[in-house]
Amino acid sequence: MNQLIKLISLTALLLLSDIAIAKKSPWSVGVVTSYSPVIYPDTGSKTVVMPVIGYEGKHLFLRGLTAGLRLYPMGSSNNLIFKLQFDPRTLQPEKSDNFQIQQLNDRKSSVLGGISYQMNTALGLFEIGVNTDLGNQHNGLYLEGVWRLPIRINHWIIAPEVGYSYNSDRINDYLYGISPDEAERSGLTEFHPGWDGQYFIGLNASVLVTKRIRLTGAIRYSNLSSELENSPIVKHSVIHTASFAVSYHF
Repeated sequence: MNQLIKLISLTALLLLSDIAIAKKSPWSVGVVTSYSPVIYPDTGSKTVVMPVIGYEGKHLFLRGLTAGLRLYPMGSSNNLIFKLQFDPRTLQPEKSDNFQIQQLNDRKSSVLGGISYQMNTALGLFEIGVNTDLGNQHNGLYLEGVWRLPIRINHWIIAPEVGYSYNSDRINDYLYGISPDEAERSGLTEFHPGWDGQYFIGLNASVLVTKRIRLTGAIRYSNLSSELENSPIVKHSVIHTASFAVSYHF
């Protein structure tokens, strides 16, 4: 937790310096709604609505629940990016209608921090990064590689993406595993997955409807690997997520 406080403090100081040299306001405010489907048996899908604050500076950015610091200015051909992001993946057993799921421990949300390398080419944006748990929930590692192709058409920006995310055994065990105590209470088979992940494809789009109002949407299709889908507490290995946001830019 001390590491998280230091990173947040450093980001705040750099943000103040970035604002001081900005030629126009990089700030925005808005509302985002997101949908996550059922993963665990007899556990309802999640629809969340929340206010968000945005900031796009030369080096710093704040996009809802993600904050980042670019080593080089935005738009550079190569860049290193330090990130903090909220990991919303949870399991609240008491909200399940399944008796066996109700006997499991909570899986709580966390905060991930890490670094990624980004390469901007004529063929699209390539990014690969590694993150670790700063919230002391599972202390695992999360790796992701993704390709995006931003396409600008008048006031529209459309960006298809393809990627693969890879979890360490600690993350997978926390999200999809079953401990000996949980197995004894629930009657489910003890399960301990190793390093594994999921591939995904998605589409992000935004449009400037006025000089200050922007609409943004995103959909993503993910498919858990064969080992993770064998977990006794995974109901669906194919996951569809979506989000929609409206923001006002100052």
